[in-house]
Amino acid sequence: MHQKKTHSISEYIKGNLDRKNVRWLLKDGEWMFEIHSKVWGSEEMFELYYPSYEYIKFNDKGSNPDKTKIK
Repeated sequence: MHQKKTHSISEYIKGNLDRKNVRWLLKDGEWMFEIHSKVWGSEEMFELYYPSYEYIKFNDKGSNPDKTKIK
């Protein structure tokens, strides 16, 4: 299972909403998901195109990943 970690709430919400709103098709007993318009991928490839996101709260007492100054 592919899982991306992020400090951004908007990236977390957008990534998980994109994953949730994917269109699915049952074709010949196999589930397919829509990659682009009229382009379908197998269920095994789903995690590569739509990984789940994990939100990690920014720790202001540790290292700063985006190198901005904390006040």
